[in-house]
Amino acid sequence: MNKLTVALLTSLATFIGANTTAFASAQECQKLKNDHDVIYASKGFCFKDPEAKAKFGNDNCYTTKPKFSEREQQRLDAIKERQKELNCK
Repeated sequence: MNKLTVALLTSLATFIGANTTAFASAQECQKLKNDHDVIYASKGFCFKDPEAKAKFGNDNCYTTKPKFSEREQQRLDAIKERQKELNCK
């Protein structure tokens, strides 16, 4: 193989790897958002976010300031931290 072919193959492998990582991160961000929303929905939270509102509805909501158990708060904190690490939007 000549140097150009090796360079092209290396670039292609890097590009594919980066896209796979970005896709995996996007999937993880979506799962984290869903996990977060499930905890809030279980506490009767009234969603403003159209996506969460469509998924969970607001028919049975009753609060905008839910109270969480210590374990739920720890999970929410862990979700927030991981979202920060992944730069989730």
